[in-house]
Amino acid sequence: MEEPEEWNIIDVVSEKLDIRKNVVENLLRMVEKEECTVPFIARYRKEQTRGMEADKLRKFTETLQDLRDVQKKATSMMKNVEKQGKLDMQVKQSLKCAQTIDELNHVYAPYKGDKKHSLADRARALGLEEASKFLLEHPKEKINLRIWVRKGVEGRSTLSDVEKGVRHLICDFIAKHPSTLEQVRKIFQNHYMMLESKVSTVKLKSEADLSSKVSQQKQTSKDESDHKYQLYYNFRCQISKLKSYQVLAINRGEAQKQLTVKVLISDRIEDSFIHWYKLRWLRDVKHDKVRDILLPCIEDSYNRLIKPLVLRKARSDLTKSAHMASVEVFCRNLRKLLLTAPVRGKAVLGVDPGFKNGCKCAILSSTGNVILATDIFNLRQPLQERMGKLRQLYQNHKFEVVGIGNGTACRETEQFISTFIKHVGNPNLVYCIVNEDGASIYSVTKEAETEMPNLDPNLRSAVSIARRLQDPLVELVKIEPKHLGVGMYQHDIASNMLKAALNSVVVDCVTLVGVDLNVAGPSLLSHVAGLKAGQVKKILDWRKKNGKFINRQQLLEVPGIGAKTYEQCAGFMRISQKNVQDHENCIIVDDDSTDETIVGRKRKNKFTGKTRSEKKRRIVEHTPNLLDQTWIHPEAYEVTKK
Repeated sequence: MEEPEEWNIIDVVSEKLDIRKNVVENLLRMVEKEECTVPFIARYRKEQTRGMEADKLRKFTETLQDLRDVQKKATSMMKNVEKQGKLDMQVKQSLKCAQTIDELNHVYAPYKGDKKHSLADRARALGLEEASKFLLEHPKEKINLRIWVRKGVEGRSTLSDVEKGVRHLICDFIAKHPSTLEQVRKIFQNHYMMLESKVSTVKLKSEADLSSKVSQQKQTSKDESDHKYQLYYNFRCQISKLKSYQVLAINRGEAQKQLTVKVLISDRIEDSFIHWYKLRWLRDVKHDKVRDILLPCIEDSYNRLIKPLVLRKARSDLTKSAHMASVEVFCRNLRKLLLTAPVRGKAVLGVDPGFKNGCKCAILSSTGNVILATDIFNLRQPLQERMGKLRQLYQNHKFEVVGIGNGTACRETEQFISTFIKHVGNPNLVYCIVNEDGASIYSVTKEAETEMPNLDPNLRSAVSIARRLQDPLVELVKIEPKHLGVGMYQHDIASNMLKAALNSVVVDCVTLVGVDLNVAGPSLLSHVAGLKAGQVKKILDWRKKNGKFINRQQLLEVPGIGAKTYEQCAGFMRISQKNVQDHENCIIVDDDSTDETIVGRKRKNKFTGKTRSEKKRRIVEHTPNLLDQTWIHPEAYEVTKK
């Protein structure tokens, strides 16, 4: 039987994600060599990806990163084993053929140098590795294990001790052989396994203790709190048919010691693997004595080493796929929230409802940039008093829409606003409920303090609610996605994984809508694909110093923005022609070149007497470009004009 060769990353990615190999090659080049971002590839390199969407491109980058991590870790492990002087061809090939971190750890376990040694480690320390290698490499020859017996040496003093040590080494060797790992990947598939969950013995014992110690009322309360796990007290399902929410619920129940969970492998599959195992390692054996040693090794190797690896991998893959599905739900909900249609050109009254501290109000201008007025009214005040305060605000500022936060006292505030609108009698005055998740957190951030330094944090949340109505995307990018209340089980998912996925959705939404380069603040610019925090700061500093951008080409004059950054981010920038009509169309740039128009005069050096130019400056002409307000990339301007 031929031994499996080292895997190729193009083949593995193509198989895992069902992508053509030539497309994988194009993506590898763009992601790793050209350092293109996902939004840029999704929009401007469709011909090279066969129109792949951003979500699938992101799955590609995640899979690629996982496989690169495996390759990197395998190389590191080989170096460590080589330092120990134990790197032979079998170990090297096993590490190179591993496709997951679990497989790498399985192969590398004997070389970790842990204080807790395995049975094979102890046998190896006794010097029995030579005997096990001879037995495996010469299956047709008869072997006499008595020559390895050493009187007075614990573990080698009798023939049975030597045989036991040799068996442990053989078990370890065949369990970590590349052909074994390859066969494990082929045979043990999810549709051949079942997941079973039962009520845990810890819970049963605690319930028995509680029933004798606590009152009936407390016991009832306890039962209600655990009701959510009752569906899984006697649960059994094929792994391939499990829903992601079921996996997450079972994992949480197991972590809280409410459930005991097992993965069961089909007897037919186990028999099939053991049959292959025997055929692989016993086919050349000619002597009964050697067969008597190897046969128990095969069964022990499967039960003690292979089966636990398969079960761990099944649970790990199940949890990983459930987390990915959960993150997809988060991303889908967040995308819908960010791309909610804005209410433009209307003055808005934002109301953050509450009983204890009253209802905080803020009126914003039609552009959202100016806070016209703020006030607070209490729902416990007499109706006429509240009505008079709100009527005064309406008469002074003529707001057209009322946005009510959906928090505490939302329903009572809605009834009051509805009554107020009836009294006003203006059919164009309307109200709506706004999701206020994260508004209170944003109100105490440094960014909110910078934007509204003289405003109380309670009133800032009302401003945030009004702005969410006027332009949801611009306002919501200021808040961490995990605070927006767009999914479930967020505390069970790795925070780095969730944060990266949600931030990528924000980037997708920002790049889809586009960013006005002359209006956008730091929060919006920081989510433009291809821009880093330092570059965002330099863009803002440049804008503050030189005024508005006239065209996209001026981005290249910002310090820190090179050709590669410009290529990646320019297509997502917009320059509204309304904002640059009255702006000067030239800018003076410091330069050392001699082929431009130089502004300056000659002067003598007082030490050398030679004349030299003052600091040279060139006048660069800039004119607005109509294409700068579209999603067309600057690289396609010439084609577009033609």
